Amino acid sequence: MSGTGTSERSLPGNLAAGLFMARLFFRLTLGRRRTLWLGLALLVPVGLGLWWRFFEGGSGTGFFLEMTVNVILQFFALGLTLYLGVAAVRDEIEDRTIVYLFARPVPRSVILAGKIGSVVLTVALALGIVTLLVYLVTVSADGAAALGLGLPRLLVVLAAVGLACLAYTALFSLLGVVFRRPMIPAVVLAFGWEGVAANLPGGFPRASLMFYIKSLLGLGPETTGVLSMLIPAVEPASVPVSLAVLLGAAAVILATATVIDG
Repeated sequence: MSGTGTSERSLPGNLAAGLFMARLFFRLTLGRRRTLWLGLALLVPVGLGLWWRFFEGGSGTGFFLEMTVNVILQFFALGLTLYLGVAAVRDEIEDRTIVYLFARPVPRSVILAGKIGSVVLTVALALGIVTLLVYLVTVSADGAAALGLGLPRLLVVLAAVGLACLAYTALFSLLGVVFRRPMIPAVVLAFGWEGVAANLPGGFPRASLMFYIKSLLGLGPETTGVLSMLIPAVEPASVPVSLAVLLGAAAVILATATVIDG
């Protein structure tokens, strides 16, 4: 009895196990050369902002919003969560977390939560810093006063970026759980649907997460071409509806991934 009790007391709690998975993710995944190259790629939005600031010019506030949607949200938020979200689930053997699973009877849901939480925190922090730098570079073109006046807009943008990281990490992690080779379906879903459907006319955008992310910024589908003249574009969803959809979708997707992975 005493031996059993001692063994049970020595087992890590769920919180400790989740934090262990998070530390392992930071140490192994973020230290890889390919991940470091992704970090360098994050300098691209800042470089584009500097180029615009010194060689083109115009409305800094308008260009900041354009950069946020077209580069940070529709490219980096999708791309980084895709790569790291899938890798967090599929790279257990390479990360040696599989050894931890055999050595300690920790629920799979705890390990999944620790890794997904690490991805969300990493991508949200990185894109938040990039967004802030782009804001300082571009909006300063409108004068120092514009930086202060634009702070409410900046906070909304940062919230939208954070919610995008949460929703897309959950989505791509689910694909990592469901598919043995998840990268192809993840790329198709990310750039073939989320990158396109949100800008289609009619009701198609409502079936994408990006539509609700852009709605937080007060933006609707950017429809162009003949089809947009035949089918009117939908108006942006309200902020409460957008928040409910994004948070609800993330919760349902994460719960589904946990059930399947368990």
